[in-house]
Amino acid sequence: MSVVAASAHPLGFSGLRVQILPGPTAHAVLTLHTRDLSAWFPPASHPNYISDVCREISGQSGELLEVRADGEEVAATNVKAFSPEVGMIEVDLDYPLSGTTKTIAIWSKHLPRMPNGHQQLLFVDDCRVSGKVTTLLQDSLAVDHDAVEVELPIVPGSVAKTQATAATSTQPGPSPGGAGRATNTAHQISFFMLGIEHIVTGYDHLLFLAALLLVCKTFKEAAGVITFFTIAHSITLTLATLDIVRMPARIVEPAIAASIVYVGLENIFGRHRFVWRAGITFAFGLVHGLGFASALREVGLGSTSVGIVMPLIKFSIGLETGQLTIAAVLLRILLTLRAEREWYVRRWVPAGSILISLIGGYWLVTRVLQG
Repeated sequence: MSVVAASAHPLGFSGLRVQILPGPTAHAVLTLHTRDLSAWFPPASHPNYISDVCREISGQSGELLEVRADGEEVAATNVKAFSPEVGMIEVDLDYPLSGTTKTIAIWSKHLPRMPNGHQQLLFVDDCRVSGKVTTLLQDSLAVDHDAVEVELPIVPGSVAKTQATAATSTQPGPSPGGAGRATNTAHQISFFMLGIEHIVTGYDHLLFLAALLLVCKTFKEAAGVITFFTIAHSITLTLATLDIVRMPARIVEPAIAASIVYVGLENIFGRHRFVWRAGITFAFGLVHGLGFASALREVGLGSTSVGIVMPLIKFSIGLETGQLTIAAVLLRILLTLRAEREWYVRRWVPAGSILISLIGGYWLVTRVLQG
């Protein structure tokens, strides 16, 4: 069965973490989403999509990344591709270094195969000192900025400032000495904007929010419901991103779709009591928070990430900013219709709720099958 997920999340992000380990070895972990691989690996040509793609990617490590140590290309070893959860593929690669390596250059060669506008969050961490992780570089790669060069500290664990250099690769890739030096300031991923993009293009979350607001009679009632939803998904977003709580996507994604179906049906058959509605919203908000966390995991952030707190806070603020902006506009329209048009309550609330439930039902079925 093809498993190119019917997900309602934004396209175009992946993660690459390179850890300099004792040995020394550069251990690379590349995280890709299956929805971004359809042009590279057409589903029609890969009936058992995950296993087929993992097998092919494992045999094409040279097309994924190129790593150079002091200008000399290093061949990848211990290549392993697998699916850590539904819709995601992780590729682990090791690049042996020498004890005297001063610089490593990393070229993310596969980016032209990704969708237009794709961004890849890159972390380079020095883990050579036991119990200590030093982030040498955080950068955002794209087609027009797909290579970086990083100077390694002379003494592992040194607090000396590390210089990072970025270069746009040309044919045939980063040359041993041709990377022009520049400060790493222009390509940082904005986690605030990532949060906004995630909610704006997160159609399932928006549909759930619309279903909640559809039957709200006052601004105070709507504000209360949104507050419960916000608190709930903030709790599980934080816990899931820190890897304190984790639930497989094959459970989370269908559960999010089921929440849409339920709220749509309750709009028609329920009594809309605020206390009950707030409780249901809070419970489903916990589930939606697990879905929000997937956006950060897709770019390689999790419990092992260095400096996860600030990205998480910025992502959450962006998420809430986008959600509240959309809710304010939508609520204004709905309350105006409710106040001025009697047919809105009699006809459009039931009709809209049925449509919402049907869409949620379609997502539920497809996600269960794909899981």
